[in-house]
Order: sequence, then C-alpha cells, then structure tokens
Amino acid sequence: MVGAERVTRRSAMKPACPRAGRPREREIGARAREVEEPTSARGLLLGPGMGRVARIRLVGEGTTNHCTWRSHNHAPVLDSDEARRRFLELLAKYKKRHRVQIQSYCLMGTHPHVMCRAGGGQKEFSAFWKVVNQEFARWSNRQRGASGQVVMERMRSPQIQTGVHQLTVMRYGDLNPVRAGLVRRPKDWAWSSYRHYAFGEKNELIDEAPEYLALGRTLPQRRKAYQQLFAEKLAEPLTSSRPELVVAPFVGSQRWVLGRLRAQGLSPPA
Repeated sequence: MVGAERVTRRSAMKPACPRAGRPREREIGARAREVEEPTSARGLLLGPGMGRVARIRLVGEGTTNHCTWRSHNHAPVLDSDEARRRFLELLAKYKKRHRVQIQSYCLMGTHPHVMCRAGGGQKEFSAFWKVVNQEFARWSNRQRGASGQVVMERMRSPQIQTGVHQLTVMRYGDLNPVRAGLVRRPKDWAWSSYRHYAFGEKNELIDEAPEYLALGRTLPQRRKAYQQLFAEKLAEPLTSSRPELVVAPFVGSQRWVLGRLRAQGLSPPA
C-alpha cells in the first residue's frame, strides 16, 4: 500500500536553512529565478488561438508530462484518505507494466497533479492512464453508490522541458494545498511527494526526478536544497494560480515552447 508516513518531529521542527551567501544557496536561488522568468509569457502560451493539442504531439518516449484531471461536477472523489490511498495504489500497480515513472504528485479533493515520465512512449502512457482512471472510477462509484462519469474532462498532460522547469511543476504541485488554504506549509499535507523530497520520507511510488538529483551530491544536500526552494521569496511566484503550468501544451522557456509548437506544425497564438 502506498501512503505517506508522518514526517519526523526533528525534521518538522528543524527545517534546514543554509547560511546566506554560500555558493550552493546562491546557485539554488538563481536556478529558481531562472525557472520563473521564461514561463511569464502567459499570453503567448494561453492565447485564444491555441486549442487542445493531440496527446501524440505532447507525449513521446522519454518525455516528462504534468498530468491532471477534474472530477465530474467537481465531486470530491479524492477527498477521503481511503480514496487517495486507492488512487496511489493504482499508480503503483500499473506504472512498471506501462513503463511510466512517477516523479511527483499532489492529490486534492477534486483532482490529482502527477508529474511523470513516459518511458514507453505515448501508447503506453495513454494505456497507463486509461486503466488507472477507469479502475479508480469504478471503485469510486461503488464507494459512493453512484454511477457514470467520474473524470469530467480529457486529462491534461502538457510536456515539460527538461531541466529546472520540472522543479517549477513539482513545487507548484506541492503548493496546491497551501494555495487552497488547507494547510500553511507543504509539509503539513500528507498526500504529496513533498515530504519524500524535503525530508526523505519513504515513498516507494516515487522515481526521483533527475533535476532533484542534480540539487546536491548527497541525500542531505538534496533535501536541504529542495526545502530552500520553498523559501518565501523563491516560492512567491507559485503561490497564485498558474494556469500555463496546467493547461498550456508545453511548459518551458519561451524559445523552447515556440520551437515545440512549430515542430508540431502549430501556429503560436498572435
């Protein structure tokens, strides 16, 4: 069973704070600011001329994608611990079969956020989400004595540029319950991968993101660095809604996004 254990008292009371001015801290801050700058071209990514892009254009072998869907009629299908546990169990059950790596997640009452890598390409990726969502829908309907649709819309799965942009999506997901006013700090939310990355809490579902591994040479260094990325100044751009990280077809630098759109034969919105 996949679940989140409690963060240790010591970790909760003593979040790591590297000394100001140290080279590693300056590097982390610079990397975080580097991520925020390119994604500020929101009008370009969300203009009226940009419709839904076919999944085959977003997902390929080795791509990393930000996956999310909304429940039908905004029903709280993921609002109980039992439902959240069941959803995570399904991710764990089918990920190896379909060569999908789960790199981060955050579960909210009406929707999940999952950043994953499509190791088997688009067909395996789509088969994975089809079986996960269908089995969860059947389970949810049985539990609620309901029938019919559970997922309201086609799942969104924007492709994320490699590198620091993946850290932006991870942090945006971890801050979901903070933005919703459910908790004050991401570590207070049990149903995300934040505690794994920031405190080393065991989570067998997670395949650690390459960009996280690049934050330091040792586990303690990486954990401290990830906590540092949630310092108020660095996290502030992610404390408000950022639809371009969810509904845009591509997430990355403006140059990369324009290149991806043109490579797929798509015209950027005017």
